[in-house]
Amino acid sequence: MHSPHTSITKDTFDWLTRAYGLPGGYSHFDSKESVAHEVFTDKVLISTAFLNFASYELAFHQNQLIIKKTRLDNYKLQDDAVLITDEMEQEDWEELDIRWQEMVYALRNREKLQQLTNARDLLEQLFYDIFEETAAEQYIARLPKVVKPIVPHIWKELETALQGANNLIVCEWNELLDTALDDLNALAPLQTAGISLQAPAPEAYEMIFNNTEDAGKGILDFLNQQLEVHELKIAALGEVLDEYQAFACLPTQDLRLANAMTRLDELCLVCFF
Repeated sequence: MHSPHTSITKDTFDWLTRAYGLPGGYSHFDSKESVAHEVFTDKVLISTAFLNFASYELAFHQNQLIIKKTRLDNYKLQDDAVLITDEMEQEDWEELDIRWQEMVYALRNREKLQQLTNARDLLEQLFYDIFEETAAEQYIARLPKVVKPIVPHIWKELETALQGANNLIVCEWNELLDTALDDLNALAPLQTAGISLQAPAPEAYEMIFNNTEDAGKGILDFLNQQLEVHELKIAALGEVLDEYQAFACLPTQDLRLANAMTRLDELCLVCFF
């Protein structure tokens, strides 16, 4: 299918396939959707988290973007469902644009990060965004002089600081509204503000897990509605989004969370709420 207006340009496509394309496909994990995209030397396969497993194969022919969409004919048939080709609909164009932009943005950020010799300055700026000034200076003083611009190393330094501030828990997503709720309430920002998060009523609980396309987002929305007046927000942090996830309580006042998200993007770390 030929494309209507889209953000996918041939220049970006050429850069992506030249820089990352492999004959057998280079896998890029989309941490926000928990899906993998594949970059080949002559095409790109974008996956989605849609129930019908829709995916989009992109290629250019004579400067024209050609898209082949495939999906399950009936996802409710599970293992008996058949993969078919289909026409692009409006939600497909929207999702494709989002997933493409997210991938390009993440890969360009990773390239910028790898060009650094030391990620310490970015971490220092992040610490001032998420900790009060005195605490930030304390945790900055504990950073090594050189923080290698490698994502697992960067995450380890942030994780250590958050643990030191009593502002990190690690659990499965569905535990946030159950067994991990007491752990959330024990986080330092909530204790300081005198806040006690409440579990949802049975009806709300069912709605979160059964009636939302993204249960994880529904869980965090339910918790963060209780924190909005206190200018705090529970966020998932880490190298990727996973079933077993780290969570912290971050300040939102004076654009601190917005600034923190910019730094986290630059450090190729995930922040989801």
